[in-house]
Amino acid sequence: MRRLRIAVTALFLLSLAAFITYNIVDRVTEDHIPPVITCTEDTVSVSVADDESLLLQGMTAEDNRDGDLTDSIRVSSMSNFTEPGKRTVNYVVFDKANQVATYTRTLQYTDYSSPKILLASPLRYSLEDIAEVNLTENMSVEDCLDGDIRQQIRASYSDTSYISGAGDYPVQVQVSNSAGDTCSVPLIVTVTDPTDPLEREKYYPVLSQYIVYTGVGQALDLNSLVIGLERNGTEYLFAEDSNMLPGGMESVAVSGTVDYQTAGCYTVDYQFTTADGVTASTKLAVVVR
Repeated sequence: MRRLRIAVTALFLLSLAAFITYNIVDRVTEDHIPPVITCTEDTVSVSVADDESLLLQGMTAEDNRDGDLTDSIRVSSMSNFTEPGKRTVNYVVFDKANQVATYTRTLQYTDYSSPKILLASPLRYSLEDIAEVNLTENMSVEDCLDGDIRQQIRASYSDTSYISGAGDYPVQVQVSNSAGDTCSVPLIVTVTDPTDPLEREKYYPVLSQYIVYTGVGQALDLNSLVIGLERNGTEYLFAEDSNMLPGGMESVAVSGTVDYQTAGCYTVDYQFTTADGVTASTKLAVVVR
């Protein structure tokens, strides 16, 4: 029995010694020094169409044990825009011991433009159909970062809007891209009354676009957007169907003030009045930014 106790004690002491030795060696040999990322420029300029690999230009990484880790640098995240066309990009690299190094610098797009909501048809609907209407069905988006994001367009009526009859109702449409840049446009929804006998006599101006964009200080030729007239759901174009129309482009009155010196959204009204005095109007949204 005494020999067994001695053997067990000896085994315990050997195990304890081995454990202590292992921990000492492990602590001595463990890599406690993370790699280091360096960069020649604190701002990287790229096109929105460039490959993500160009975001790594000018960057290197070095580790005291693993050596050159430049090829292991990765983009970990990018912030929303801090100002137009600028955002923060974060980089990361790991060594074999899973030590991490990070770096942050500014990303500047050389050719960025904000998203644009486009509208192919006027927001004009019959009172009997308005409850089932999808206001965004004829909208699309131009976005240089994310491409087609039309499914992300949201439309909402004003809190005070209640459609109870024919008339004009304000609605806000907006979309945001992955960098947090938002395009928001106030529009007018025109609701018509199918029981109104004059409705069948109206000729609504047809436009090439129903939302247009321009820069501050850049005026648009609003008259050039008129391309025809629409009656009872059928469009007639001046270039093809002029003999079927009661008037031409010069008969469409354009009203509304656009301050091209001030960024904002403006509504322009196009009106056509028949010889019998029946007037119909179409709305255009002009976005100055």
